Amino acid sequence: MQTDTNLLGTRSLALPSSISNSQPSTEVQVKSSVVIVGANGSGKTRFGAWVDLESPQKSLVHRIGAQKSLSIPEYCSTSSIDAAENNLRYGYSQHNMTPEQLEGYKIQARWQSKPSTFLQSDYDKLLTYLFTEEFDKSTKYRQQSRITGQPEIPPETNLDIIKRIWEFVLPHRELILGAGKIEARPKDGGTSYHASEMSDGEQVIFYLIGQCLAAKENGILVIDEPELHLHRALQSRLWDAVEAERPDCIFVYLTHDLDFAVTRVSATKIWLKSYNSNQWDWHLIPENEDIPERLLLEILGSRKPILFVEGDRNSLEYFLFSHLFKNFTVTPCGGHEEVIHSTCSFLKLKTLHNLECKGIIDRDFRADEQVQYLKQRDIFCLDVSEIENLFLSEHVLRIVATALNRPEDANSLIEETQKLVFTHMRKEKERLISAIVADRIEGSFLKFNAKVIGESELIKALNDMMSNIDIPSLYAETNNLVDSILVDQNYPAALRLYNNKGLLPQASSIFGFRTNKSTNELINYIERLVKSKSNEMILKAFQKSVPELADLNLMVEIQATASVV
Repeated sequence: MQTDTNLLGTRSLALPSSISNSQPSTEVQVKSSVVIVGANGSGKTRFGAWVDLESPQKSLVHRIGAQKSLSIPEYCSTSSIDAAENNLRYGYSQHNMTPEQLEGYKIQARWQSKPSTFLQSDYDKLLTYLFTEEFDKSTKYRQQSRITGQPEIPPETNLDIIKRIWEFVLPHRELILGAGKIEARPKDGGTSYHASEMSDGEQVIFYLIGQCLAAKENGILVIDEPELHLHRALQSRLWDAVEAERPDCIFVYLTHDLDFAVTRVSATKIWLKSYNSNQWDWHLIPENEDIPERLLLEILGSRKPILFVEGDRNSLEYFLFSHLFKNFTVTPCGGHEEVIHSTCSFLKLKTLHNLECKGIIDRDFRADEQVQYLKQRDIFCLDVSEIENLFLSEHVLRIVATALNRPEDANSLIEETQKLVFTHMRKEKERLISAIVADRIEGSFLKFNAKVIGESELIKALNDMMSNIDIPSLYAETNNLVDSILVDQNYPAALRLYNNKGLLPQASSIFGFRTNKSTNELINYIERLVKSKSNEMILKAFQKSVPELADLNLMVEIQATASVV
């Protein structure tokens, strides 16, 4: 089966059938490259071996294994170009054999009948091929020059191309090509050194470029773990250059490195979910503008339900919820809008991943009906205005006092913290009320009917919306709410409504901790309690402060049990 190029520049690539497909192979349309992403144990190497040895397109495939020796010989000789090519591609160089016959020797000769585990040691064969190709082109060039009597531009050999790309990827190094040997040296004029003394990165870059240049015209290159031995800063630079040098080839990358996968911008992405008894469960990853590609790849690779949270991997949300919800893959994705968007978008893809998906966001100034609306869509609001307020809850502070060996002082410490919160809330009363009312007004703008047509209808829609915004009533209602919290000294309600990130540093000093702009020792101490082996009490304290979320882990366990039954 030959690959064909259509007017759109796409080609068909045969892949082993997924579990959901009864056909022996499946064709996918690709433009230039394919990235197959899967966790360790998902069968990536065996997947590549199938493409190499069993695919209908196997005669076009040149596979570069993850397990390879980077031992470079001191010197190498040349041979005939056909023998050098066959020895590198098939591990066998018998003369007068057709490609079809040689193909039959590949699994024994090149892979020693262990196509998924054999340690490839073919640097000598690669160098023999490269020096033979250079000698062959140079000989033909000299002979042609003698015949024509006219000097011509020398042809670029594969070694010339390797030198060009290698020095592009490693701009501070220079590759020196001699008769049967390779050396390198710093470009600032340092001492040269033999290729066998190169670093693993320098050696593997040379090896990968050379192997890709050795592939057949219009071939298929299967590269297992293309990021191996390469610094992350060099990966994209190398493979962009190699792909540009071989636009005739399809590049099939097998990787578990999500950062590498994302660098292949226009590649067809495939999620390899699992492997069992020579069967793979793989899925094409759809292009989805609603979820960033790296995030989509990460959560598809999870075997646990997904919990979207605010912040990033350095945030309090990620730290705390990763410990509270062990049955979930906790995934930070920015602000509350991103959490809502990601949760809803990911739920739409449930036919692809079949995973439970939830979201957690700060309550902010949301009214009860908004909280219930989001809950119906599996997005839970904290019972505090912002994550920092969880650390000020009475349950958490009592555990802190006990851990500090001050249980007898717990009530007074908590009372002083509560007094701090109410004092600042009273001082900021007008700011707080204004912010809440402004949030309600902003929410009313969402009710504007933007589908009407005509000037008069637009004016009417605007007036209808404005008529429903009664600022004096909103302000009075909110003022009464804040006053009632302050009069009743309702601490949980204060934490639910009042947002002030400056409270935690001041509470830290109440408990005897020092604090500055960059460090809050109270938070640091609570984090140490959460990470400790005896963290049961502090985790229960947080769970009491997030009652809407306390049963999430149990919910997932029940669902998992039900699915098994």
